Amino acid sequence: MNEVKLRGVIDDGTREIPLVNKFGKLICKIYIRPADLSILDRYKSLAADFGSIVEPLKDLHINTDGTVTFDEEWQVMKSVEAELKQRINALFDMEEADAIFEKRNPFSSVGGKFFCESVIEVIGNLITDAVEEEMKLSKQRTDKYLADIQPTDREVSGDDREATADA
Repeated sequence: MNEVKLRGVIDDGTREIPLVNKFGKLICKIYIRPADLSILDRYKSLAADFGSIVEPLKDLHINTDGTVTFDEEWQVMKSVEAELKQRINALFDMEEADAIFEKRNPFSSVGGKFFCESVIEVIGNLITDAVEEEMKLSKQRTDKYLADIQPTDREVSGDDREATADA
């Protein structure tokens, strides 16, 4: 006898957002929860800490493809990469960093700066836009429900009760 497996799907507010290059080619898809307002704080923390995260790279000989010239520098590079990916995963509260950097090394050069810098800037803009959009939708929903509510006697202030009694 075949057992039917039940499955419930709950919309937890997660949004799928494609990251594309300037030619429209898909780099990866990321998933964020715009109703998670602390994502803004986590992003600000990541952006503020970026300099200290990449600080150990300052004395390395990094090639334009994000690799290092000398073998003894490899461990430092991998350590910094691991820290960066851990912080990006913490930002999203899910595993996203490997997908983001699957096709391009985070420390490869793009326009004279690390690829990961561009990624972090774009993600910050996406998070801000998604959170603002969610807050606007939430306000519209709240306003709709509150518009139909009439004040009850308990909600009427003392001054209003006296005016009603006098009438």
